[in-house]
Amino acid sequence: MSRPYVILGGFMSVDGKSAPANRKGRAFTPLLNEKLLSRLHKIRADVDAVLVGAETVIEDDPKLTVRAVQGNNPLRVVLDSLVRTSLNSHIYKTEDSRTILAVCNNAPEDKILQLKEKGVEILNFDCDRRIPLRDLLDILYHKGIRRLLVEGGSEVRWSFMKERLTDEIFVWITPSIWGGRKAPTMVGGEGYLERDHSIKLKLKNSEIVDDTVILEYHVL
Repeated sequence: MSRPYVILGGFMSVDGKSAPANRKGRAFTPLLNEKLLSRLHKIRADVDAVLVGAETVIEDDPKLTVRAVQGNNPLRVVLDSLVRTSLNSHIYKTEDSRTILAVCNNAPEDKILQLKEKGVEILNFDCDRRIPLRDLLDILYHKGIRRLLVEGGSEVRWSFMKERLTDEIFVWITPSIWGGRKAPTMVGGEGYLERDHSIKLKLKNSEIVDDTVILEYHVL
Protein backbone atom coordinates (compact mmCIF):
# COMPACT_ATOMS: atom_id res chain seq x y z
CA MET A 1 0.00 0.00 0.00
CA SER A 2 1.21 3.48 -0.87
CA ARG A 3 0.11 6.29 1.42
CA PRO A 4 0.82 9.94 2.20
CA TYR A 5 2.96 11.10 5.10
CA VAL A 6 0.34 11.53 7.83
CA ILE A 7 0.48 14.35 10.39
CA LEU A 8 -2.05 14.14 13.20
CA GLY A 9 -2.78 17.29 15.17
CA GLY A 10 -5.11 18.73 17.74
CA PHE A 11 -5.75 20.98 20.70
CA MET A 12 -6.42 20.10 24.30
CA SER A 13 -6.80 21.75 27.67
CA VAL A 14 -4.26 21.31 30.46
CA ASP A 15 -6.41 18.46 31.81
CA GLY A 16 -6.41 16.71 28.44
CA LYS A 17 -9.89 17.58 27.15
CA SER A 18 -10.51 18.36 23.49
CA ALA A 19 -14.00 19.80 24.06
CA PRO A 20 -16.38 20.49 26.96
CA ALA A 21 -18.56 17.69 28.31
CA ASN A 22 -21.52 18.72 26.13
CA ARG A 23 -19.26 18.09 23.11
CA LYS A 24 -20.19 21.36 21.49
CA GLY A 25 -17.49 22.30 19.03
CA ARG A 26 -15.20 25.27 18.49
CA ALA A 27 -13.93 25.00 22.06
CA PHE A 28 -10.41 26.11 21.20
CA THR A 29 -10.70 28.24 18.08
CA PRO A 30 -11.75 31.34 20.08
CA LEU A 31 -8.63 30.87 22.23
CA LEU A 32 -6.28 31.24 19.25
CA ASN A 33 -4.82 34.69 18.83
CA GLU A 34 -3.57 35.98 15.48
CA LYS A 35 -0.13 34.46 15.97
CA LEU A 36 -1.47 30.97 16.74
CA LEU A 37 -4.10 31.12 14.02
CA SER A 38 -1.44 32.04 11.48
CA ARG A 39 0.66 29.11 12.63
CA LEU A 40 -2.25 26.68 12.23
CA HIS A 41 -3.02 27.98 8.76
CA LYS A 42 0.66 27.70 7.81
CA ILE A 43 0.48 24.00 8.72
CA ARG A 44 -2.53 23.62 6.43
CA ALA A 45 -0.75 25.47 3.64
CA ASP A 46 2.18 23.05 3.89
CA VAL A 47 0.11 19.89 3.32
CA ASP A 48 -1.72 18.61 0.27
CA ALA A 49 -4.92 17.62 2.08
CA VAL A 50 -6.72 18.00 5.42
CA LEU A 51 -8.94 15.21 6.76
CA VAL A 52 -11.72 15.32 9.36
CA GLY A 53 -14.60 13.10 10.43
CA ALA A 54 -18.32 13.73 10.31
CA GLU A 55 -18.55 14.80 13.97
CA THR A 56 -16.06 17.63 13.42
CA VAL A 57 -18.10 18.93 10.48
CA ILE A 58 -21.37 18.61 12.42
CA GLU A 59 -20.11 20.30 15.60
CA ASP A 60 -17.62 22.86 14.22
CA ASP A 61 -18.70 23.45 10.60
CA PRO A 62 -15.07 24.29 9.67
CA LYS A 63 -13.87 25.69 6.37
CA LEU A 64 -10.43 24.04 6.61
CA THR A 65 -8.97 26.68 4.33
CA VAL A 66 -5.87 28.90 4.52
CA ARG A 67 -6.85 32.44 5.42
CA ALA A 68 -4.43 33.85 8.01
CA VAL A 69 -1.33 33.41 5.83
CA GLN A 70 -0.46 33.32 2.15
CA GLY A 71 -0.77 29.83 0.71
CA ASN A 72 -2.86 27.39 -1.26
CA ASN A 73 -5.94 25.78 0.22
CA PRO A 74 -5.49 22.04 0.77
CA LEU A 75 -7.82 19.40 -0.59
CA ARG A 76 -10.45 18.64 2.07
CA VAL A 77 -11.36 15.04 2.90
CA VAL A 78 -14.38 14.11 5.02
CA LEU A 79 -15.06 10.66 6.50
CA ASP A 80 -18.84 10.37 6.63
CA SER A 81 -19.93 6.80 5.98
CA LEU A 82 -23.67 7.53 5.94
CA VAL A 83 -23.62 11.24 4.98
CA ARG A 84 -24.80 12.56 8.36
CA THR A 85 -23.29 15.98 7.72
CA SER A 86 -25.42 18.89 6.53
CA LEU A 87 -25.34 19.52 2.79
CA ASN A 88 -24.99 23.23 3.64
CA SER A 89 -21.74 22.76 5.58
CA HIS A 90 -18.91 25.14 4.75
CA ILE A 91 -16.73 22.24 3.69
CA TYR A 92 -19.05 21.44 0.78
CA LYS A 93 -18.73 24.93 -0.71
CA THR A 94 -16.24 23.91 -3.35
CA GLU A 95 -15.50 27.42 -4.57
CA ASP A 96 -13.11 27.61 -1.58
CA SER A 97 -11.32 24.33 -2.24
CA ARG A 98 -11.97 20.85 -3.59
CA THR A 99 -13.67 18.40 -1.25
CA ILE A 100 -13.67 14.61 -1.25
CA LEU A 101 -16.34 12.75 0.74
CA ALA A 102 -15.60 9.14 1.70
CA VAL A 103 -18.80 7.12 2.18
CA CYS A 104 -19.92 3.51 2.51
CA ASN A 105 -21.90 1.95 -0.32
CA ASN A 106 -25.10 1.98 1.77
CA ALA A 107 -25.06 5.79 2.10
CA PRO A 108 -28.28 7.58 1.00
CA GLU A 109 -28.15 8.03 -2.76
CA ASP A 110 -30.19 11.24 -2.79
CA LYS A 111 -27.67 13.07 -0.60
CA ILE A 112 -24.77 11.78 -2.66
CA LEU A 113 -26.37 13.09 -5.84
CA GLN A 114 -26.91 16.52 -4.28
CA LEU A 115 -23.29 16.70 -3.15
CA LYS A 116 -22.06 15.69 -6.59
CA GLU A 117 -24.09 18.57 -8.01
CA LYS A 118 -22.19 20.88 -5.63
CA GLY A 119 -18.90 19.63 -7.08
CA VAL A 120 -17.99 17.27 -4.21
CA GLU A 121 -16.07 14.17 -5.28
CA ILE A 122 -17.48 10.97 -3.78
CA LEU A 123 -15.33 7.95 -2.89
CA ASN A 124 -17.56 4.93 -2.29
CA PHE A 125 -16.25 2.01 -0.22
CA ASP A 126 -17.58 -1.47 0.46
CA CYS A 127 -18.12 -0.98 4.19
CA ASP A 128 -20.84 -0.75 6.82
CA ARG A 129 -19.94 2.20 9.06
CA ARG A 130 -16.14 2.54 9.09
CA ILE A 131 -14.24 3.80 6.08
CA PRO A 132 -11.25 1.51 5.32
CA LEU A 133 -8.43 3.96 5.96
CA ARG A 134 -5.71 2.02 4.18
CA ASP A 135 -7.76 1.87 0.99
CA LEU A 136 -8.57 5.58 1.30
CA LEU A 137 -4.94 6.58 1.83
CA ASP A 138 -3.87 4.51 -1.16
CA ILE A 139 -6.41 6.33 -3.34
CA LEU A 140 -5.33 9.73 -2.01
CA TYR A 141 -1.69 8.90 -2.68
CA HIS A 142 -2.46 8.04 -6.29
CA LYS A 143 -4.32 11.36 -6.57
CA GLY A 144 -1.06 13.13 -5.77
CA ILE A 145 -1.54 13.63 -2.01
CA ARG A 146 1.86 13.26 -0.36
CA ARG A 147 1.28 15.05 2.96
CA LEU A 148 -2.00 14.65 4.83
CA LEU A 149 -3.07 16.53 7.97
CA VAL A 150 -5.62 14.77 10.20
CA GLU A 151 -7.34 17.51 12.24
CA GLY A 152 -10.03 15.50 14.00
CA GLY A 153 -12.04 14.46 15.72
CA SER A 154 -11.00 12.17 18.56
CA GLU A 155 -12.49 8.98 17.07
CA VAL A 156 -10.83 9.62 13.72
CA ARG A 157 -7.49 10.23 15.45
CA TRP A 158 -7.86 6.92 17.29
CA SER A 159 -8.61 5.09 14.05
CA PHE A 160 -5.39 6.40 12.50
CA MET A 161 -3.37 5.60 15.62
CA LYS A 162 -4.88 2.12 16.02
CA GLU A 163 -3.99 1.20 12.45
CA ARG A 164 -0.49 2.67 12.82
CA LEU A 165 -1.04 5.14 9.99
CA THR A 166 0.49 8.20 11.66
CA ASP A 167 4.01 9.53 11.13
CA GLU A 168 4.00 12.77 13.11
CA ILE A 169 1.87 14.33 15.86
CA PHE A 170 1.48 17.87 17.13
CA VAL A 171 -0.39 18.82 20.30
CA TRP A 172 -1.29 22.34 21.36
CA ILE A 173 -2.00 22.58 25.09
CA THR A 174 -4.05 25.69 25.78
CA PRO A 175 -4.02 27.49 29.16
CA SER A 176 -7.44 26.25 30.25
CA ILE A 177 -9.11 23.47 32.25
CA TRP A 178 -12.44 21.97 31.15
CA GLY A 179 -13.02 19.07 33.54
CA GLY A 180 -15.90 16.69 32.99
CA ARG A 181 -15.59 12.91 33.21
CA LYS A 182 -17.48 12.57 29.93
CA ALA A 183 -15.61 15.30 28.09
CA PRO A 184 -13.79 13.95 25.01
CA THR A 185 -10.02 13.70 24.90
CA MET A 186 -7.79 14.39 21.92
CA VAL A 187 -7.71 10.68 21.03
CA GLY A 188 -10.86 8.65 21.69
CA GLY A 189 -11.77 5.08 20.78
CA GLU A 190 -11.53 2.03 22.98
CA GLY A 191 -7.89 2.71 23.80
CA TYR A 192 -5.12 0.28 24.64
CA LEU A 193 -5.48 -2.01 27.63
CA GLU A 194 -1.78 -2.83 27.96
CA ARG A 195 0.98 -0.28 28.41
CA ASP A 196 3.23 -2.18 26.01
CA HIS A 197 0.65 -1.74 23.25
CA SER A 198 0.61 2.06 23.46
CA ILE A 199 1.98 4.29 20.69
CA LYS A 200 5.56 5.35 21.39
CA LEU A 201 6.70 8.86 20.46
CA LYS A 202 9.96 10.80 20.19
CA LEU A 203 9.88 14.52 20.95
CA LYS A 204 10.83 16.52 17.87
CA ASN A 205 10.22 20.08 19.09
CA SER A 206 8.65 21.97 21.98
CA GLU A 207 7.95 25.64 22.53
CA ILE A 208 5.63 28.06 24.29
CA VAL A 209 3.67 30.62 22.29
CA ASP A 210 1.68 33.08 24.40
CA ASP A 211 1.00 30.53 27.19
CA THR A 212 0.09 27.78 24.72
CA VAL A 213 2.48 24.80 24.85
CA ILE A 214 3.24 23.33 21.43
CA LEU A 215 4.63 19.79 21.28
CA GLU A 216 5.72 18.00 18.12
CA TYR A 217 6.52 14.29 18.01
CA HIS A 218 7.70 11.65 15.59
CA VAL A 219 5.80 8.38 15.87
CA LEU A 220 8.17 5.46 16.48
